[in-house]
Amino acid sequence: MIVLNHNGAGPLERCLDAVEGQALEAEWEVLVVDNGSTDGSQEAVRRRTGVRLVEAGRNLGFAAGNNLGIRHALGRHVVLLNNDAYPRAGFLQALLRAAEADARVGAVTSKLLFDSRPATIQNAGVLLLDDGAGVDRGSGQPDDGRFAQREEVFGFCGAGALLRRQALNDVGGFDERFFMYYEDLDLSWRLRLRGWSVLFEPAAVADHGHATSSREWSAFFTFHVDRNRVFTLLKNARLGFLLRSLLRLGRRGAGSSPARASQHRPGGVHIRVLASLAWHLPGMLATRLQVRARKTVPDAEIERSLYPRERWQSSG
Repeated sequence: MIVLNHNGAGPLERCLDAVEGQALEAEWEVLVVDNGSTDGSQEAVRRRTGVRLVEAGRNLGFAAGNNLGIRHALGRHVVLLNNDAYPRAGFLQALLRAAEADARVGAVTSKLLFDSRPATIQNAGVLLLDDGAGVDRGSGQPDDGRFAQREEVFGFCGAGALLRRQALNDVGGFDERFFMYYEDLDLSWRLRLRGWSVLFEPAAVADHGHATSSREWSAFFTFHVDRNRVFTLLKNARLGFLLRSLLRLGRRGAGSSPARASQHRPGGVHIRVLASLAWHLPGMLATRLQVRARKTVPDAEIERSLYPRERWQSSG
């Protein structure tokens, strides 16, 4: 299990306490990847037995930080857990049981509940909307049994998920150019293009302090969400879907919730997004050629999983 941390000493202690309560018949390890914390997090981890500390030395972000942990981890599976996610009893066992049910399962995503509202869904997998946005499946809905079945979903949420190492070896890890946000959707899309599936496992439950790393719709959050959504489309989508999504994006803004995003989007973010996209465009197009050349699943099959934006908005 890999727990990524950056200046989160308080949540990290609670997270590791919950991790220590997990029971698993197979041998497993806990790694804390520390992204250059200055709040004493490293010392707190060193005081714990059975936890291995990997120090990045600086803030690598979610993508590169977890890739560092994956390189240091052992075993056939790796489990990613945010430092502000607190797994309930049976979390780890449920993820492993789902992964072992089918050799073509590339990832298993957990049921995340809002820590401040523990009877409310924060994430039950990731949806890919028909305009190319990625959103939290079930977010804001009551945990009343409507997300009680193990089922295939488009993508996993990196705050609490299992990844099969064989699948990672096949498609590669997180794209470190993303830094944070949308890197889990990008990896999920690449997995699916290669024939791997992503499962939602409702028995793996964690309480999650959502958006504690960065304030939702802050300049930092908005920049990475807006830019990385385009990165994801550039790398993975067929040309027609890519162009249609970019056209819709240009008309109403990149945020996954257009009305709220436009209301709170800080000034100047659009310019920064466009500048970053221009800088990374040659590399992203080169990566697109590689991803598209290796796909084994038709785009039509991928796009059957698209979820209508209007339906998603009405459900919220």
